[in-house]
Amino acid sequence: MGDAKLLHNREGEFALLHTVATPSDRTGGAVARTMAVLKALTRLGPGEHPLASVAESARLPAPTVHRYLRALVREGVVDQRGPRARYALTDALHGPSSSTPAQPLQVVPPSPAVRAEIVTLQSRTGQVAFVYRPHLIGPPMRICAERAYGPHADEILTSPQIVLRSLESAPLEADAAGLAILACLGSIGGNKIDIAHVREEGHAIGPSPLPGRTMVAAPIWYGSAVAGSVALLAKDAPMQRATTRARYVTAVMDTAAAMSGQLTRSGPRRAS
Repeated sequence: MGDAKLLHNREGEFALLHTVATPSDRTGGAVARTMAVLKALTRLGPGEHPLASVAESARLPAPTVHRYLRALVREGVVDQRGPRARYALTDALHGPSSSTPAQPLQVVPPSPAVRAEIVTLQSRTGQVAFVYRPHLIGPPMRICAERAYGPHADEILTSPQIVLRSLESAPLEADAAGLAILACLGSIGGNKIDIAHVREEGHAIGPSPLPGRTMVAAPIWYGSAVAGSVALLAKDAPMQRATTRARYVTAVMDTAAAMSGQLTRSGPRRAS
């Protein structure tokens, strides 16, 4: 996503998202190994686990797992506890481990600061706003963590069930909200989608599950790790006007930057 630029310091919490380590650009195998370690810790469950158990669950050599665990510890994704160096997922990562794609996933309620940001985005644009988190155990998905309908609640809630299910969860490849996350992960799951332009622009634009609306999405960061995405579902007609389209893109990226700052507690970061 390019270099980051610090904007301003903000405090808050954003503990509802599953944080996912950004892969190394040097080798696609880094993604698989990172995912193997995270999945191993998830399978082992809450609590502290020795290196040997994590390595056995991940089916990787212990030295390799140790190297990836140390990187995840530095990113704040994993805690190292006790003199015997046992490892545990951080509290922010302990949420529901699975859900059927057709059903909304129950998540920890967001902090008031995060809720305020998504409501502000909705009010600033007059459109519909969502926050998504990645769910990478099984088929890579994006799962809704927060939403702000504003005056459009009737339009959303009276939509067909297939639309409502798609708004709640969908494969990362399905729309802009997922592609914004996928572009920060690199190639996972053998996808062949060209996401280089998403990395370059720092946002994704495309059709939304809701007919008559276009989705604009930008990634949310936790340090150098992607934690999710914020998405705006804008009516197609205003999106045809270049000035309005640019305003919506700016609003989405500003919101993603503010949420990133709240998550990392080190100031918002915005992709250049």
